[in-house]
Amino acid sequence: MKKNPSILLSDKHGVNPTIPICFYCGKQRNEVALLGRLKGDVEAPMHACIDMHPCDECLEFMKQGVILISVRNDSDPQNPYRTGGFVVISDEAIKRIFNEGSSEQILQSRFAFVDDETWDKVGIPRGIDETETEGVDD
Repeated sequence: MKKNPSILLSDKHGVNPTIPICFYCGKQRNEVALLGRLKGDVEAPMHACIDMHPCDECLEFMKQGVILISVRNDSDPQNPYRTGGFVVISDEAIKRIFNEGSSEQILQSRFAFVDDETWDKVGIPRGIDETETEGVDD
């Protein structure tokens, strides 16, 4: 029997919309997701991370290099606690910093979570200093 591809409406909330946020940077994406009926017929949150699709800005970052995101040591690998570090580095830097097996996986996915201890040992900056960005968009 074929499944019906239509949305199952919530009795209380109709199409039950949410604004997706980017898995990588946490900013809202320029989209609306219609979640319909959720378990318990609860209202969808105003913002939710619903998938791993990057926002337009992170997609551009991934074309330029690889996104590295700092995370707390020993946190859940599927949903690690982020500690604020977010940088984009070149493919060549990934090959220099990480071993061959890890670098191949990172280059394919275009992002990696890096625990704080490793982040600090490697000397990766925690963010972009305004002086480092002068002339980038010129």
